[in-house]
Amino acid sequence: MRKLIDANPESVCLIQVGSFYELYFEQALTFGPKLNLKVATRKTSSYAVPMAGFPTFNLQRFVKTLVQDLEVNVAIIDQYPNINNESSSNIIHRKISRIISPGTLVDESFLNYNQNNYLAAIYLPANCTKVPADPDLPVGISWIDISVGEFYVQQTTLSEVMTDISRINPSEIVLSKDFQQDGLIMGKWCPDLQELKKYILRYHKTAYKDYKLRFKSSIQATRKYLENLSQREEAAMNMILSYINVNLPESTPSIDVPVQYWNEKCLQMDPRTREALELTERQTSGSSSVVGSLLTTIKRTVTPSGTRLLTQWIKSPILDVEELRRRQAFVTLFKDNTYIRLHLRNQLSKIGDFIRSIQHLSFGTGHSVNQLHSIAESLVKLKEIEDFLQYEMQNLNSKELNCFLKDFKIPIEIAHEIQNTLHIEYEELDPVADLNENEPDLGTLEKSQDFPDSGSYSNNGIERYKIAPKTPESNEPSFLFAIKRDHTDELSKLHDEFDSLKLQEKILIEGLQDQIYNEIDPKVNIVKKSQHGKFANVIHISGKKSLIDLINTMLEDDIREKRKASVIYSPRNWTDLQWSLVSKTEQINRIETEIIIDLRNKVLDKVTDIRKASKMVDFLDITSSFAVLAHEYNLVCPRLVKTPQIKISDGRHIVVEAGLKSAGQMFTPNDINIGNDGKLWVISGPNMGGKSTYLRQNALIVILAQIGSFVPAQKASLGIVDKIFTRIGASDDLFSDLSTFMVEMVETSNILKNATSRSLAIVDEVGRGTSGKEGLSIAYATLVHLLTVNKCRSLFATHFGKELENLLSIDTMNQDKIRYYRTRVIKTPKKDDSMDFIIDHKLEPGISERSYAFEVAKLAGFPSHALKDASRALCLLNE
Repeated sequence: MRKLIDANPESVCLIQVGSFYELYFEQALTFGPKLNLKVATRKTSSYAVPMAGFPTFNLQRFVKTLVQDLEVNVAIIDQYPNINNESSSNIIHRKISRIISPGTLVDESFLNYNQNNYLAAIYLPANCTKVPADPDLPVGISWIDISVGEFYVQQTTLSEVMTDISRINPSEIVLSKDFQQDGLIMGKWCPDLQELKKYILRYHKTAYKDYKLRFKSSIQATRKYLENLSQREEAAMNMILSYINVNLPESTPSIDVPVQYWNEKCLQMDPRTREALELTERQTSGSSSVVGSLLTTIKRTVTPSGTRLLTQWIKSPILDVEELRRRQAFVTLFKDNTYIRLHLRNQLSKIGDFIRSIQHLSFGTGHSVNQLHSIAESLVKLKEIEDFLQYEMQNLNSKELNCFLKDFKIPIEIAHEIQNTLHIEYEELDPVADLNENEPDLGTLEKSQDFPDSGSYSNNGIERYKIAPKTPESNEPSFLFAIKRDHTDELSKLHDEFDSLKLQEKILIEGLQDQIYNEIDPKVNIVKKSQHGKFANVIHISGKKSLIDLINTMLEDDIREKRKASVIYSPRNWTDLQWSLVSKTEQINRIETEIIIDLRNKVLDKVTDIRKASKMVDFLDITSSFAVLAHEYNLVCPRLVKTPQIKISDGRHIVVEAGLKSAGQMFTPNDINIGNDGKLWVISGPNMGGKSTYLRQNALIVILAQIGSFVPAQKASLGIVDKIFTRIGASDDLFSDLSTFMVEMVETSNILKNATSRSLAIVDEVGRGTSGKEGLSIAYATLVHLLTVNKCRSLFATHFGKELENLLSIDTMNQDKIRYYRTRVIKTPKKDDSMDFIIDHKLEPGISERSYAFEVAKLAGFPSHALKDASRALCLLNE
């Protein structure tokens, strides 16, 4: 045990001992209490070993706690009896079957199937930390979701690497072991890399092997593809493949060559922009939640894989106008054809997550028969979708759908072969056991309806059942036979012999029942037990103690065990029959195993075609969901133009609107015409006037437009945006040791250094984190830089509206490209000659004269005496 733990110092070792997984030594002392396990002591001849353990069927629950909550890797060390065919059957060998880490989850029950679970690798050149950090230093990134086989590579730069990582949002990041002692994440060499502290990091030394042989593409195609990768991309790819090889030593995952990701093809957003716009989650009270995010608001997808792809689209809006128009064409098609939309979505909702089944099949996890059946069913449903669209195409004039269907080909032949081969029957289980004798409760028995009878075979009326387990960890059915009996002549002959033996078994049991019922009592319970304690395939007789004593006397020569209320009976002819049945079952299973392996290989040979079809179905799921969303929220198709403009009539913030709608309230829409009517808009107005909402809504409309969705507006015309920058909100970053003002300056400087003429900058109250005059100066410098250097479309919200206008005039700056707008305040006189005010969130030309801070403070419950002090202080300041 000690050697196994020492050989895996970076993992918590769960060592199988019989029907338990156990922790030992310091790991038991450290993690036992954290897992709510009792720490005991196992005494040996020389010392006492601390230990803790749990039953094997609870593995998933404890792995979840260790991996997701305690953020440690878990080495599963299973036992393999007689692995080298030693003569002694008592020798137990143990070795690692896999190492489970946050980024290498495959089929764990706690895996969220609606989200990608990415493992990422960052490749930095060796010894790069020995010289000053170069922002333009090429860096390789690779990321993979091994549970579904999605694999990517990218070359980025040192200055952009954390932006890319925030987009990927990996569960685990792998770095070279060379940097483990360099303090890389402390920011000493490159301050941006401090952000790595927010992720789960692992250090790994790449073991180079010919990983090209593992890709599904041909060797020639793989070599040609790899020639197009940069050295950094290939190094990052090798690091990931090496890490997977160490963590999953017994598996050969089905993956193809990675897809190259290009920043130049996607709308770029830095980590703080993604956080400020709340694209996939939002921060509330120090914790993240998906509720109220853009993803949750617009999600209408009906398949797990469609939801995963939608998340990727939101994180990486595209710049390709032709592809966007293609997506828009599909949304329009589904929006205008209700029957097609409803029927298609109904068909989509019946498709399982068969891409995961393919990965499980390649990893050898779960039950292969189950996975094959799931894949075949899904392919049949995909073929039904293809046939439906082909039929409807006759009545439609859609160039896009016609092109789509030319590529949408389902490998239905493999599905038919699976269905013509498999015939699943369930192992005959014993009736519910008498639990008064400390026997395990296997749960209730229910007739299986998972796999309807697909052939004419009836095993002499013997019904097949499966356990309805009480714990989710044991939800795999126990199959007796899985291949149709007439699949081969040899199988058919073996099944006939097996049926004959089962008939003999039935006659023996019925003869024993007749004897005991007639001579003892008909209330005695007589059943076959496949497993009872240490006995296998025996007859279990139970009843009252007095009856059991009589039965024991009658059958004592062949009684194997006697208890108070039961006996185990196994006469010689029964034992011989059971050996024959076991032998016949093994012969059938050996043949079936060969057939299943052949089917598995045929499916994996078609993986590329199946993945392509899956991606196309995901596309249908997303675009049809956009059509549903357009109906629900009255969205319009944005017109994509070449000029750098954002022209929107009655634009709305779709997330805020959804919240108001649920509360029975209406959202106040607003226009924007930036690019045509000025390049930079200065937005002023009172607190709670909706300035931040207005800024965000326009950024979200751009993102929706550039993922192919319709947008919340009456009319929209958009020039493609290459980057979105935000400077919104005021909070410190204690994790990175940054003050509120420092955070503000980091975000602002990022905008000024990186925004291009095609970008959109959202700046909210820059300069507020420091003293008034200095803050105003910072705000002015930011505004001038955006106007004269970046020349990007900018929305600049501020309380310094009047002051900025005066400074621009004094500084003789050209204000032709600046427009001033304010959120409207409606004032009404009250009986006491004071003025009441209503903020209606509508934008109008002009600069707000006041921030209405006192009025907002009063609405917030500010004490009246404190408000009087504030008014008096304002008078003193104005003297």
